Amino acid sequence: MRLAAEVIMGKKIPEKLLNLPYGEYVGIKAPMFSFMRLDKADFRLGVEMASTGEIGIIGEDFQDALLKALEATEMYIPIDGGNVLISVGGKELKKKVIPIAKKLNHLGFTIFATEDTAQALKSNGIYAVKLYKVHEFGMEPNIISCLQNGAIDLVINVPLPTTIEEKFNIIMEDEYKIRRMAVDYNIPVIINLQLAEAIVDAIKKVRSKKVEIKSLNEYHKTLNEVYW
Repeated sequence: MRLAAEVIMGKKIPEKLLNLPYGEYVGIKAPMFSFMRLDKADFRLGVEMASTGEIGIIGEDFQDALLKALEATEMYIPIDGGNVLISVGGKELKKKVIPIAKKLNHLGFTIFATEDTAQALKSNGIYAVKLYKVHEFGMEPNIISCLQNGAIDLVINVPLPTTIEEKFNIIMEDEYKIRRMAVDYNIPVIINLQLAEAIVDAIKKVRSKKVEIKSLNEYHKTLNEVYW
């Protein structure tokens, strides 16, 4: 802040600051959204959306900082295991989610999925508890009842592209209801495969090295120069 103010006032950046090494930590900035307060809003992002705030987090490494950032945005990832609902539409997305499901399986998570996804997982040697779809409400075990009674600890739901054919409208409506109900019941929802993979890798990492909380001054001590 001091450096920025000095530059705005016409001063130059001191030579000693130009080639300093990075600190031994990782910083992550995460957006904060208010889906809990927005009735019926879909938990998916579009180009017109703006966050209602953001979180700045420092961690020992990427995995440490990522989990801290998610927790700071009130997304509590089940580190020690639990039940994960995987719901993805289309053959391509199902193919891409297989490696993530395998990692979750190796970490001891129980995977829940609807019929088609469960079959795709089974074909790749991954057991999943089969759930009936949202629009099949009344047939048990159903996604809706599992979300309502707290049987699901994490949801991975990657939305289908909005350009898909009209025949997939029921699937899109089901996906929306899954995301919305998860938000209403404060269940973490991941809608991006890259983020899902990063989270799974972070879970594995922090199981062997627990998350530590440090003050900003402790991180500053690792720097060659602190410019106040």
